Amino acid sequence: MAIGLTSERSRSDAHWAAEQRVIGPGLQAVMLWSKLCVERAEGAMLTDADGHEIVDFQGAGGVNSIGHSHPRYVAALAAQLTATPAGAFGSPARLDMVNALRRVLSAPLDRIQLYSGGTEAVEAALRLAKSVTGKHEFLSFWGGFHGKTMGSLALTSGARAGLGPLPAGFFSAPYANCYRCPLKLKSPSCGFACVDLARDVIKRESTGAFAAIVVEPVQGRSGNVVPPDGYLAALKEVAEEFDALLIADEMMTGFGRTGAPMAYQHEDVTPDIVTVGKGMGGGYPVTGVISTAAHMSAAPFSDPSASSSSFGAFPMACRAVAATTDVLVEEDLAEHARKLGAELLELLRPLVDEAPLVGDVRGLGLAIGIELVADKATKETVSGQVLRETFLALLRAGVLVMTGGNTLRLYPPLNVDADLAREAAGVIRATLTGGSR
Repeated sequence: MAIGLTSERSRSDAHWAAEQRVIGPGLQAVMLWSKLCVERAEGAMLTDADGHEIVDFQGAGGVNSIGHSHPRYVAALAAQLTATPAGAFGSPARLDMVNALRRVLSAPLDRIQLYSGGTEAVEAALRLAKSVTGKHEFLSFWGGFHGKTMGSLALTSGARAGLGPLPAGFFSAPYANCYRCPLKLKSPSCGFACVDLARDVIKRESTGAFAAIVVEPVQGRSGNVVPPDGYLAALKEVAEEFDALLIADEMMTGFGRTGAPMAYQHEDVTPDIVTVGKGMGGGYPVTGVISTAAHMSAAPFSDPSASSSSFGAFPMACRAVAATTDVLVEEDLAEHARKLGAELLELLRPLVDEAPLVGDVRGLGLAIGIELVADKATKETVSGQVLRETFLALLRAGVLVMTGGNTLRLYPPLNVDADLAREAAGVIRATLTGGSR
């Protein structure tokens, strides 16, 4: 199979130009850089308007968990579309979803409320934490991304310029990013000094109304930063010290992406609240908040209409979650992601020594980050122009990736064929080293 942009892109360029007559600014950078027009998609392969074949290692930022156009998924949604596509009443689709989710949810986190976007679910999680604790302050982490509405934006790092003032009661601390430790320490000899600092931030900044710690088990937009083992458990202890909750934002990491049904399951710790999305719907816009029955019963969150969403529990969303979850479980995709992700990391880690621009390669399951640096000794980040040129070089070679900060982020479907994934890794290595595959 020949992959890559091997000829002109006249149809794609014309299509893009036509769209831009109406579409407003602010699209994702990789969309603006690539001007990609996808006409067909199957599994991990994309075909653009000019007939070029491209390996999809972007996966819509981790959304494409079961591959494009999975036959079971297509059949399920097509059937639902001709039955009852709209409305939030009880439905066979919702009952099927509940039964499917029981295969991946574990006690005590056995209740879910559905939403239609990630930031909406994060806002709901904040309201739930306030309802449970009666408090209103939150700690998040440098490099984290949780959304773009007011509460979730206040949790988010590096996306606030020109958007102030932000709500009061939000403060932040360094994440356990060991490649770029702001404390200039090394794990594990540091003894989780960053967690100790987070504890001190709460002590110094809180007014006594601290409700929850909000954390990504793996930081996605910062480049799939994987903290050391025991990090979530240490944060859980801090939360308990302040009679607060631990909220795990698993929008990116949930539903098999990291090689476990939920990323927090890699540790012996259970968060109080989990937000999920992206991969749970296989491409349909659906997200959720998962917690315990006791927490979900807290008012005002539990009051009629207080935690609802216009589109959250529509039959199409429920059917998408049910179909995706069944495929994830029955095809054992979390285990496939664990094994294949470890293999891809082994193939890509030599880039730290081989490629002039690569400072770090890390990941968990099929969430992999390749951090680009201008200087390996100082870890100075590459310019935006270099990041763009590297992204486009990979695209021309036939592999579409995601970016974040100065990092290339890889999110292939969890059921990607192993041989195709190895071929894509070879393309990445060849492109970044300037060699041939």
